[in-house]
Amino acid sequence: MNFNMDVQSYRDLNIFTSSSDSDPVVQLFRWTKTIGGKEMIRDMMGKPSSDIDFLNRRKEAIQYFYDKKIVLEVKAEQLDLIEHYLKFNKARSRNNLLDALVYFIQKRSGSDYYTISSGLLHLIRLLKYLSGFVETLVAEDAPEHLKAIGQRIGQLLEVDKLKVARGWNRKKLRFYQLNRLDYACRGKLKPEIKELLSLVYELDAFETISGTAREKGLSFPVYSGANEVKVSLKGLFHPSIDRAVKNDLVLEKGENITFLTGSNMAGKSSLLKSLGLSIYLSHLGFPVPAAQMETTIFNGLLTTINLPDNLNQGLSHYYSEVKRVKEAVSTLLEQERMFIIFDELFRGTNVKDAFDASLLIVSELSHVHNSIFFISTHIVELADELRKFENISFKYMDTFFKEGKPVFTYQLKEGVSQERLGMYIIEQEGIVEIIRRVSKKPNGLSLS
Repeated sequence: MNFNMDVQSYRDLNIFTSSSDSDPVVQLFRWTKTIGGKEMIRDMMGKPSSDIDFLNRRKEAIQYFYDKKIVLEVKAEQLDLIEHYLKFNKARSRNNLLDALVYFIQKRSGSDYYTISSGLLHLIRLLKYLSGFVETLVAEDAPEHLKAIGQRIGQLLEVDKLKVARGWNRKKLRFYQLNRLDYACRGKLKPEIKELLSLVYELDAFETISGTAREKGLSFPVYSGANEVKVSLKGLFHPSIDRAVKNDLVLEKGENITFLTGSNMAGKSSLLKSLGLSIYLSHLGFPVPAAQMETTIFNGLLTTINLPDNLNQGLSHYYSEVKRVKEAVSTLLEQERMFIIFDELFRGTNVKDAFDASLLIVSELSHVHNSIFFISTHIVELADELRKFENISFKYMDTFFKEGKPVFTYQLKEGVSQERLGMYIIEQEGIVEIIRRVSKKPNGLSLS
């Protein structure tokens, strides 16, 4: 079951693209042993799901690697040489012994022979290794998905000449062995070998993701099968922020709209990205940046955090914001259980229009109870108008002044922010003093 998430949301959360202050999220999982493993993770990250059975199967497989500290003893060079060999487009070895002898005599001194012989030798070593490693995957306590992978690897290892090949103990293949194995591997056995490599890449991905979970302090989400929307997070943080402050958060049907306020630089956007990232990763079956997470399965995630000006289409920033809100709420016509994040609604217009537009949109969203909305704003006055809605909760990022200077705690608290930093920042930058100095300069230009 597909999970609704668009290009803007991927960009907002920096899944595949970097921001000014952090690398792409995909880079968290870059330490794979193989190129195929890296590509496998990237493919997984492009396909979030709302299928709870699928998510549990993947999560349990990754968690098993995490709990057992399983290490896959393969090397990138080994798999690269096998892949290169399988893609080798020169004629295969002859099945006829005499023709094959002539072929290898002609090729033995060149790179063709090396590609074939080294590729097959590495394939044989991989087959031997997997014949032992498969026992880890089919252990009694292993999750079902890993057992299925292990059983399939076991079946592939029993195929025709692959079974014979993994029994060879010589460092070098004899001529007739090389000939027969090459003829089979680049022929009818090629699909089976490609499938075997794909399963190895998946295992490499699981090991890498579990290693990242251990290194970054990620945890494995618990999925709720209940229809009512709810997300519970303890110790939420952003994995790209060093020594990040952690926060707890509970979002549920009774308070499915959160109205977030806070001064400039208080950490609102970072909190929204952390929250969005947790929802996204949980719908991959991946570990999440929190000490604990329990979540409903949502049908999609849409965010508006870094909405760009659409100058190519001649759209103002405000009109781009309006179109984005329309896109988001339109999904509610087709999908229940959406998770929608708006950062600083309608900042592209004047304060009066922003106030009226925000009040209208949030008031109408308060009647939608089967999705969750997390909305930040710099217009704190809206809170007075929204308190009449029972399903809206009010939270703020804590900031206070100490000895005349602001202190940013990055802690999420109940209520509405009362701090104002705009004028403080203006004063600290000395803008007024610069203007006054300019105004005191004599008029006209000196010609001397």
